Amino acid sequence: MATSNNANPASGRDMAAMYESFVTKARALGTEVYRVDDPAAAKQLIEKLIREAGAKKVALVPAPLLDALDMEKVVSAARAELLTAGSVRKRADEADLGITTFDLAIAETGTLVQDATALDRRLVSMLPPVHLAVMPLDGLTATFRQAIANLAAGEIPGYLAFVSGPSRTADIERVLTIGVHGPGRLIVVFIDEQEGRGSR
Repeated sequence: MATSNNANPASGRDMAAMYESFVTKARALGTEVYRVDDPAAAKQLIEKLIREAGAKKVALVPAPLLDALDMEKVVSAARAELLTAGSVRKRADEADLGITTFDLAIAETGTLVQDATALDRRLVSMLPPVHLAVMPLDGLTATFRQAIANLAAGEIPGYLAFVSGPSRTADIERVLTIGVHGPGRLIVVFIDEQEGRGSR
């Protein structure tokens, strides 16, 4: 699922406003949000996040964006074992941290949107206790309606995942509990190659 279907790309000012709105909504849901200038900064940040999470095993499903970031070297530099390709489906539940890419993000709700048709991608985003989502800033949309319009302009995936914050439930005696049916920690890293944009 591509994000280039948006016929009216946002201006720099609009993108900044959408990003701030996303940050406000996402952090209210318990999501950790970061923004970096470029792939080099993304590598440094992701390595730092893996280390800070104390992850010894990291699962990911190859994707163009992650390939460009040379995640094998990033995970190795963080002194963690990389689970990928054939090992993911069998070992995703062993991972301390899962890394996936997302296609869209919705500013008005702080929601991430992912083509989760591939089983490996679903396992990596749901089984490890920490989920690190990586996406380009230009995948950010203002509203749910706009996100659906972008999806409808192309080939709609067979399985879409809408993620708003870490896993939570109030099924147990109506007490809010985090991380019961999925990751208890959700981290989003936006990559923006435009000049003058620092990490947050």
